[in-house]
Amino acid sequence: MTHSTKVADYCLATVVSPKSIETMLEADSGGLFKDQNLWRVAESFFHAAQSRGESMPLLFAVRDEKACWFSHWATIGKIEVLELPDSRGESRCYFDRLMAFNPIWEEIDSLAHKPSDEQLSREQLEGARTLRWPLQANQLHPYTICETPQFIHAGMLETSALPQA
Repeated sequence: MTHSTKVADYCLATVVSPKSIETMLEADSGGLFKDQNLWRVAESFFHAAQSRGESMPLLFAVRDEKACWFSHWATIGKIEVLELPDSRGESRCYFDRLMAFNPIWEEIDSLAHKPSDEQLSREQLEGARTLRWPLQANQLHPYTICETPQFIHAGMLETSALPQA
């Protein structure tokens, strides 16, 4: 999949088991993450980023019996929300090859939730400081919208600066 080198300021984050991330890593290619929850807002959020020409990352946190930490991330290729008439359904998030998380950002609370649009407008137009709420492990299921880590922005800029073969 080809994506823009401009990365969205905000991205999606979800939590998986150690076995799930191992399975995704064994594929060594793009993948598919399925969830029984309907990711309606995530889908529209992703489409809005696409319309601005931005790539959107999906961050994977791993939760075992003792801890929860960010492990890998990937660029989202597509989000589908499949709804059945009885309000059940499935969300499918297609993504590119997994990349290891920068160790400095592995702690869940190293990232913050996306502030409301109103707060972001106040910050931009009025200079009002926007309060950032750190993520907590119990807020990652089924997904959350959070700030994109700076190492992803920097990595995408470095990739776009490489000479084309």
